[in-house]
Amino acid sequence: MTLDDKADLILLNEHHTLSFDELIKFSGLSQHTLQLLIENGALTPSHLNKDAASNAPINTLYFSSYQLITIRKLCRLQHDFELENNSLSLILLYLQRIQTLETKLKYLDSHRDH
Repeated sequence: MTLDDKADLILLNEHHTLSFDELIKFSGLSQHTLQLLIENGALTPSHLNKDAASNAPINTLYFSSYQLITIRKLCRLQHDFELENNSLSLILLYLQRIQTLETKLKYLDSHRDH
């Protein structure tokens, strides 16, 4: 396990938030791309609603560390399929929806046997 892997393990817990700068560092996406995702409402800081996030100073925004998983998937898709920035918001919303549905399915499967 490399030092970067250990840092990722620390970051991805339920109580940790990431600053905007940390999100840039660990996500693989550029500052400009992340700003577009915020402005389009696809990426919402953990302490603000979508409308407030688009008007808040960027250096005051914090994100749930769990969002990093989805953002990294988005980065890989952008790289693998050479996606334009204008398509990333929609893809991110779909990735988030898939993650929510998978979580609900796991919950239902675990309670089905009881």
